[in-house]
Amino acid sequence: MPLPLTAEQRMDIEAAMRPDKADHRVFQRAQALLLMADSVPATDIAKLLGVHLRTVFRWRTRFQCEHPEQKLADAPRPGRPPSLSAEPTAPRSSPKPAARRATSVCRSPTGRAPR
Repeated sequence: MPLPLTAEQRMDIEAAMRPDKADHRVFQRAQALLLMADSVPATDIAKLLGVHLRTVFRWRTRFQCEHPEQKLADAPRPGRPPSLSAEPTAPRSSPKPAARRATSVCRSPTGRAPR
């Protein structure tokens, strides 16, 4: 049973799949949604995307609404928001540690230094 998508919805889903925009999970769900709209069987979708068949059925249930393209992103999670930004930062330049002098001390089995 295909999921009905309008041309505008299909364009929104394809736009969400752009590499600079999409998280891996969103990309995978968008692929699944387009495949479901094209009447691809759930077993084939699971094999193509490398997910469990149960996951495909969950996605199908999730996307059975008026605006399935709005269901691609994850729901907000409870808890404290992340304190670090998602953007990669440049590595901090730190001064090299001072070189240590190699010292070796020979000790005798008695624990005393040799004379």
